[in-house]
Amino acid sequence: MIIILTQCFPSRLGGIESLVSNLALGLGKKEKVIVFADRHHLFYDAIYDNQYKDQIIVRRTGGLKFFRRRKKIRELKPFIESNQVKLVIADTWKSLELSIDLLDKKNISTLCLVHGNELLSNNEKKIQRIVQILNRASSIIANSQFTVNLIKKLIANKEHIKFVYPGANDLRQIKSDNFMKIEGNPVLITLARLEKRKGHAVILKAVKKLTSDFPLIQYVIAGAGSERSNLQRLVKEYGLEKNVFFAGLVNESQKKYLFEHTDLMVMPTIDESENRSVEGFGIAYLEAAFFGIPSIASNVGGTKEAVLHNKTGIIINNIDDLFQSIHELLINSNHRKQLGNEAQKRAIQDFNWDIVTNKYLNAINN
Repeated sequence: MIIILTQCFPSRLGGIESLVSNLALGLGKKEKVIVFADRHHLFYDAIYDNQYKDQIIVRRTGGLKFFRRRKKIRELKPFIESNQVKLVIADTWKSLELSIDLLDKKNISTLCLVHGNELLSNNEKKIQRIVQILNRASSIIANSQFTVNLIKKLIANKEHIKFVYPGANDLRQIKSDNFMKIEGNPVLITLARLEKRKGHAVILKAVKKLTSDFPLIQYVIAGAGSERSNLQRLVKEYGLEKNVFFAGLVNESQKKYLFEHTDLMVMPTIDESENRSVEGFGIAYLEAAFFGIPSIASNVGGTKEAVLHNKTGIIINNIDDLFQSIHELLINSNHRKQLGNEAQKRAIQDFNWDIVTNKYLNAINN
């Protein structure tokens, strides 16, 4: 039996939520999997749990965060004592922190997933807590070589560090939800939390210039976050009300609809390492790739491992190059299609969740 401890799990949307959900479902085909998850929304959580009840068992814990974490461990203890558990997987170091003593005492192997951004905290006490947990975990799986390098700078025990690129959802077979009008030509999309490091503001500046040659260009911003009001202000300031659309949080069916109408995925993450924020990998690029959509990304963090320069998209070294890179791909449709075809081929071959689950199992067992 495998137990997964997680704070990031559907019905909440996000990259880590998608990773942990798909990992649980993939492992559930080969092992009995019990997920100890936070309760986010009573109704939508129940829909998810019921939908996958034949593959995994989900136990939810609600309440305020401080008490929720402790309550989850209190529920975990009798469960471990009455079942044969061979492995506990934690979505982040935080999910392992309060349970590591119990699991060590019971001699149960632990695996901690590391995503990159959490290692750049400027809180020294927090970093010490992270290092302590990572040193004590039986094994660590990072989401990119970039993240591996960050971990190696922090911890003494480097032999138990491995990395597996996360999988991405292949949404081509699910039903599409026509939830908004997309009538632009061409269409750009950014699928990410609305935060400064995702580069939305820089894209808006580029879109303003692009309207000269592409007056019908449409830029779809899918996601939610603290930057929304600032981005809406920029849209008004640049006079882009007819070109830019805020889709908000989107579910899988809505995501499929957007990808079906998209020419180019654009997410040039900003180097915020000085502000302790970085992109560890970039699942959204791969989700777009399944639809034959190339991406433009920046040479920051682990994104160059998700997007291969001049093969599955374009990696820009300077954020000032964004306009030119977008313009060239929109003008040269043959090159854009070539990159998209290679992106799709790589996504299918390397990032299908059945393939990725086997990679996780190999990393766990070796």
